[in-house]
Amino acid sequence: MKFEDGKKDVYEEVFNSFDVDHNGYLSVRELGKCMKALGDKYTAKDIKFLIQCADKDENGKMDCDEFCMTASIMNLVSMDNLKQLREVFISFDLDGNGTINCRELSRCMEKLGQPLSKAECKELIASADKDEDNCMSFYEFVIMVKSEKKDLGEDDQSLREAFNLFDKNGDGSIDKEELRKVLETMEGQNPTEDELDEMFREADLNNNGRISFEEFQSIVN
Repeated sequence: MKFEDGKKDVYEEVFNSFDVDHNGYLSVRELGKCMKALGDKYTAKDIKFLIQCADKDENGKMDCDEFCMTASIMNLVSMDNLKQLREVFISFDLDGNGTINCRELSRCMEKLGQPLSKAECKELIASADKDEDNCMSFYEFVIMVKSEKKDLGEDDQSLREAFNLFDKNGDGSIDKEELRKVLETMEGQNPTEDELDEMFREADLNNNGRISFEEFQSIVN
């Protein structure tokens, strides 16, 4: 991952100041104190989640490089948004190895009703693949999603506004009845119960009974 000039040095200094036992890692407790000092109030469960997201060597701790990546990512997304993106990423990571390859991306985009050619999948992964391993890690996936959202056109912005309108509790997702209202309002559709069930089932990739904005986008488009 590329950092702005001087940014990684600052993150490394912060890491070293909270690595009190100087073992090259931050434990859940140390990372919690660090994030609190930076002004972010997270629960112990949130801290464990952050370590899980960054922990490439799966040792349950966060080394300096992993901390630098995490600090950079948290400047881009909220904790709630990160959790939503994690669920989407896991649904794409079909073999569960922590990365998305060209084949997995192709199969999932086809399931979303937006099939991509092999060349398009390779191009998309290459644009996000910072470490050049021909796969997309979770943080690379987050950066790709956030960079694409910066380029939202008027149509996508309209979808976002509609989504937010029906996301009554502001939790970043909508349920089946909210989806029905969206379709009736925006598309003039009056889907039957079976049609709604099928549409919801196809869009709800992680089977959590809710539809995220990315999943909603695939339905309308």
